[in-house]
Amino acid sequence: MTKLPPKIEDLIDGDSLRQELAALAAQSGGDGTATGVRAQVLATLKDRIATGRYLAEQMLMDDGSGTACAQRLSRLMDEIICVLHDFAATHVHRAGEPVATERMTIVAVGGYGRGTLAPGSDIDLLFLLPYKQTPWGERIVEYMLYMLWDLGLKVGH
Repeated sequence: MTKLPPKIEDLIDGDSLRQELAALAAQSGGDGTATGVRAQVLATLKDRIATGRYLAEQMLMDDGSGTACAQRLSRLMDEIICVLHDFAATHVHRAGEPVATERMTIVAVGGYGRGTLAPGSDIDLLFLLPYKQTPWGERIVEYMLYMLWDLGLKVGH
């Protein structure tokens, strides 16, 4: 069996998505918490997820590789989660450069963590936080979880 390239870069452009979300925040003076910004960010992310899933499905129809499709979906969610974290930390709960007690790592686990996210599967995440967490870190995690749930994703954490 020939290994097919997953063509992940065709699904989503994280840099342009970051710029688009930053522009939405800039319209309200750089404040990602301003009225209406959250709804616009949510709509933008929903659109990118739907587009990415559609493209992954089309690629699956073209190449017939379920494994490559699962890798594509996993990569799509990687970008969405990274962009969402960056938006939360930069425009919603700004804290400047995080100190050691404000750092966190977001780890995908399960099938998603193996890089093979099946269509319709839940997104299993581990938020790895310092022993003594700060309110800033808690707010970032909370914001991200609520946004992911509002995107219609099933999130295990």
